Amino acid sequence: MRQYSIDYEIAHSVKTVECGESLVDLGMHSSEIVIEIEETSRKMQRLREGSCMMRKSIVPRLLKAEALLPAGFHLKIIDSYRPLSAQRKIWKQLFRDIRKRPGISEMEAELETDKWVANPDKIIPQHCTGGALDLTIVDRHLEELDMGSPVNTAGRKSVTNAKLTQKERANRNLLIKVMSRAGFANYKREWWHWSYGEWGWAYANRKNAIYGPI
Repeated sequence: MRQYSIDYEIAHSVKTVECGESLVDLGMHSSEIVIEIEETSRKMQRLREGSCMMRKSIVPRLLKAEALLPAGFHLKIIDSYRPLSAQRKIWKQLFRDIRKRPGISEMEAELETDKWVANPDKIIPQHCTGGALDLTIVDRHLEELDMGSPVNTAGRKSVTNAKLTQKERANRNLLIKVMSRAGFANYKREWWHWSYGEWGWAYANRKNAIYGPI
């Protein structure tokens, strides 16, 4: 499994050679993958239900990952491309929530927020390149598998290699297997966050990034 950290020095050290690839709608290419985009991102993009935008080369890789799943299981996309305006809104909301914690300063809240959501004022947000995905796996009843923690929740079990129960680890390893074989890299603090083509993937694979911000 290729992994990376969201580190500002790392992000700025990666060279991006933008390939100019367009965004496409996954919903036009797959009826098997479940698409339920996070509400803030969906509304900011004015996406219709079942629509999900990403770079063109991401689609066949996701279809490969889907095909690697056992019968009756499917990928579920929670978020993919999001504009800078949506990214900034999400960062500010999490910052406000963390700032409410007792005894935490504004600077500490900012640093903690940066661990979970890329700050668009400091870094190129991966989702804004069209090369990052938040996703999980669902069963034949469209119920999410138990991965130890829900998608988009900050906590010790959100770390990809966290200590888990046997069932949680088996489910998470299934996601790791199919996404890794399809060529994606994982952000190690979020088991659900996978990417291809942008700076995190590039750093993990010792290559240049091919997707910059859109």
